[in-house]
Amino acid sequence: MVGKRQKLSKKLAKKYTLHRKYYSDTVSEYSSLNPFQRTKKSDKYAAISEKVNAQNQRIKELEEKQEQEELKQEIGGDVDTLYEVGPSSYDLLVKSSQDKLKLRLKQLEEQEKIEKKLQKNNKKRLYSNINQENNNNIDEDNDEDNDEDNDEDNDEDNDEDNDEDNDEDPNLNDQEDDFEVEKEEEEEEEEEEEEEKEEEREEEEGEEEEGEEEEEEEEEEMEGEEKEEDIEEKELNGEEEEEEEDDDDEEEENNEKDFQDVYGNKNEIEEEEEEEETKKLLEKLKKSELFENTNNNGIYNIHFNKDISSKEEMNKLLLKSKNLESVSEEIQDIGIITSTGCIDYNNSNDDINNNLEDQKKKKKSNLPKLKNTFHEYDIKKRLYKPWLKSKTKKENELYFTNLQKNLFPIFNEYRDLLYTEETMKNHKSIFKLYALHAVNHIFKSKDQLSEDNALINECRKLKKPEPDLRHQGFTRPKVVIVVPFRNTAFEIVRFILKLVPHELKDQVENKTKFNNEYTQFDQDQEINENKPDDYKYIFRDNIDDCFRFGLSFRKGGVKLYSTFYHADIIIASPLGLRLVIGTEGDSQRDFDFLSSVEVLIIDQIDSIQQQNWDHINVIFENLNKTPNQDHNIDFSRIRNSSLEGLSNNLRQTLLFSSNLTPEINSIFNQLNNISGKIKIKKIQNGEITNIVPSLRQTFHRLYLDSNDDSKIRFNFLIDNILPKFIQQGENNGILLYISNFFEFTMIRNYFRKEAKSYVICSEYTDPKAVTRARSQFKEGAKTIMLFTERFHFFNRYHIRGIKHVIFFGLPQNSHFYSEILNMITENDGSIISLYTKKDKMALERIVGTQRSYKMLESEKPTHLFSN
Repeated sequence: MVGKRQKLSKKLAKKYTLHRKYYSDTVSEYSSLNPFQRTKKSDKYAAISEKVNAQNQRIKELEEKQEQEELKQEIGGDVDTLYEVGPSSYDLLVKSSQDKLKLRLKQLEEQEKIEKKLQKNNKKRLYSNINQENNNNIDEDNDEDNDEDNDEDNDEDNDEDNDEDNDEDPNLNDQEDDFEVEKEEEEEEEEEEEEEKEEEREEEEGEEEEGEEEEEEEEEEMEGEEKEEDIEEKELNGEEEEEEEDDDDEEEENNEKDFQDVYGNKNEIEEEEEEEETKKLLEKLKKSELFENTNNNGIYNIHFNKDISSKEEMNKLLLKSKNLESVSEEIQDIGIITSTGCIDYNNSNDDINNNLEDQKKKKKSNLPKLKNTFHEYDIKKRLYKPWLKSKTKKENELYFTNLQKNLFPIFNEYRDLLYTEETMKNHKSIFKLYALHAVNHIFKSKDQLSEDNALINECRKLKKPEPDLRHQGFTRPKVVIVVPFRNTAFEIVRFILKLVPHELKDQVENKTKFNNEYTQFDQDQEINENKPDDYKYIFRDNIDDCFRFGLSFRKGGVKLYSTFYHADIIIASPLGLRLVIGTEGDSQRDFDFLSSVEVLIIDQIDSIQQQNWDHINVIFENLNKTPNQDHNIDFSRIRNSSLEGLSNNLRQTLLFSSNLTPEINSIFNQLNNISGKIKIKKIQNGEITNIVPSLRQTFHRLYLDSNDDSKIRFNFLIDNILPKFIQQGENNGILLYISNFFEFTMIRNYFRKEAKSYVICSEYTDPKAVTRARSQFKEGAKTIMLFTERFHFFNRYHIRGIKHVIFFGLPQNSHFYSEILNMITENDGSIISLYTKKDKMALERIVGTQRSYKMLESEKPTHLFSN
């Protein structure tokens, strides 16, 4: 038996012979797969499968190399780096959601196991307690019946045992009921304790309310004396308003270009009456100890009330700030904060610190310093309660969010700011914060002037020489807020009305008029639900882009639609201000109301760039200029810096946008605030990670021989890109994305001259022509679509039939890049982007910060990305 060979059945023989033939490529492998060596067979199969996998990997690598060589031949040059972007944001989102579901299932399973264990333990405890009680009862009965016969004892024991067996369930139910009763009693005790605590809180709140009511009664007694004067004023104002309406009708008929919202028909008598009212109010506030002294009001006093009487003194301060070394710091969830030329106001005297370390620190620009209370920020007490009421969560004592906590120190120190990380999620917190800063600034300046008036009146009464108090500018407007649409202006004013102290809130004039003009919108232009979320937010409600109005803070309340020369805050769109400012040669133009602007705020700049950026340039050109006319100015009260034409160096400018462009950067670099400037931006991951289809994206860097980069790109498009599409026979479904209207007209004229097959989708194209062009492009009747960035911004249509995309210039809005590419349904399309060194900021947002630096520093001009 030892020498005989083991036999196999026919089925097993066929099975092993098939396996040997399938897995073996050589004789050694065939012999190694011996069916009689069953213990080592699995290991041999595993080794052979590893060899097969290695061969497959080699084949894949060879195919990838062949594809790269073909791409190099098609592009016509060497590719510097083949960047692997990795999985798209959609894939990452799906994976993350799956991981979260798995974790949640594991947690639920663990909770179920814990609950089952608890139930088992509770049951065991119940049974053990019942058995102990029954045993005790049995022992007592045996002790009492020791004198009886054994037979009777046995019978009784048997009867008791039977009774115990029958009564086990009732005992269990009774004990479970006892547990439920105990739980209910504990819950009732907890409820009683909570009620007692609530009663104590209500008693404390009642005491606080009584104190507030006493204060309100005192204020009402003070205001009771003023009501009679207010009634007389209203009667006078009513007569004057009737006269103004008659005059306005006559002026409108004679000249349609009169700016009633700028000039108005307010008499000098009314201004004198207002000054007398402020004096009376000031005296009463001093008596009631509610007046806040602003003469030494921290940074406001240091920044605006500096005694600068010549340009040489201003130049020294500017040189001092420019010589400071810029400092950067990265803050989580905020971005990289870069401080340039920011002087430390707390240690501004040179004689205080003599150490070398302190002197080195003073040579560096200062970062904003966080504070913890309203008092430390010099925020008026009148704004504390309204601000708290507008908030729902208390993250800190200031009720600031993380973003607000880091931005407000910059506002309060009167530094210039460029924040380029604005989104639809943080926009509300941003405009609420700068509205708080604007109102606080107005209150500081008004309290300063009222205090100066009181001091001058006291000196006049005592016949003493009047002090030289110069704390104001040429005109009254101190804050200008520029926004693109009426919807944002409406929300800003609505929040300002919440911030105004409660005694002024009920007397808001022209509020109904404001609500009617700034909330009504065309119902025909309802937004489609399929549009992107940012589009829905930007174009919500009223999107009229031509408006302007003034807002003044008075004793009786906030007045909307104040004339510009009697307004404290001006809120307008770029177009609305441009119509008043005008240009050289206009018969009627005025910009004197911008001569004393101390805080300029421009919000949603990315939307303003899609309107007309020239309006912003005109506004900056006419800011803080010496007025052309005398607007009842008391020159003895005007700051020396304003008289010398230096108020431009004291103005604070706050710029908010969702992206950084060369136009925004140039304006920010031109600012010369003596308090310095701060820029906040994040490290970009790149918009290419948000692309769903797997596409090969080629970026061509063009060298600039001159400043005219549009001609260089135009020649490269005609000579290199379009001919290749024609040679390859892929001249259908080409979308040519153009970011500039000037470049669009140049390309359109060329296509018209050469009789190309093309359609147009621009911001000036008729809607019917747009629908016709979209259908022709989808069906393939027209090969090329000229597509402008402004058209996409205002419409966000989903273009069908796209196979190839040519970016003549990189999009200024980076998310437009992913939106266009996600319209492509096929994965065989080609993406070509042309850029120069001037497109550095747009390139950083699209490919990411690190990749953009490598691409710009590389010697080779062509780079390719693949998903």
